[in-house]
Amino acid sequence: MPEKGFTVMFISNTGKTHRQFNISGPKLYFLRILLALAVLLITASSIIVAYGVLNVGETEKLRSEILQLQDSLATRRNIEARLESLESEIQRLREYRQNLESIVVEIPIPEDSLE
Repeated sequence: MPEKGFTVMFISNTGKTHRQFNISGPKLYFLRILLALAVLLITASSIIVAYGVLNVGETEKLRSEILQLQDSLATRRNIEARLESLESEIQRLREYRQNLESIVVEIPIPEDSLE
């Protein structure tokens, strides 16, 4: 039974055979594995490119959502800064109130003359 395989010949324009390769046995299995890997790589890259092309609108939608979230984060930080300034103002007013109350306690209240 003849061995499975094939022969590759490189022929020049003059018709003379320059190289001749016999591919059979382990070389044939190695070639089949390389071809299978090449087909797998080309198929995977095609699927990835197709997925990217199909999801262009979705990525644009995600970008717009990210921008909205960044805007809301900036707004939240602005509100928090204003809230902190209001809290410090309220604390300052409480201190003024305590000072006024301590002053009022020390001042004698005049008697009402109508009684």
